[in-house]
Amino acid sequence: MKNLKLQWIDKIPPLEERNPELFYYDLRDSEIDNGYTVERGVLVNNIGSLVTNKDILGDKEFITDEELSNLQFEEVHDLYVKQNSMESDIELE
Repeated sequence: MKNLKLQWIDKIPPLEERNPELFYYDLRDSEIDNGYTVERGVLVNNIGSLVTNKDILGDKEFITDEELSNLQFEEVHDLYVKQNSMESDIELE
């Protein structure tokens, strides 16, 4: 996937804080192997979240950590910035 950017976050932000141009996913311990799966919404066993600039699931319900690592993404730290955080204050300047 060309120009895919990904940022690891603790949890998906509330709807009012989300950027509609970004895609938000949850991570869950895999029931398939010792890795994790990436899903659109996890109600239980959430072990983290991520945000991307492109839809990485398409019509799939989930992808594995191995499939994610094969996507060739750039890991960034400024794709999603929490409101009222030091990062958001710097962006305003």
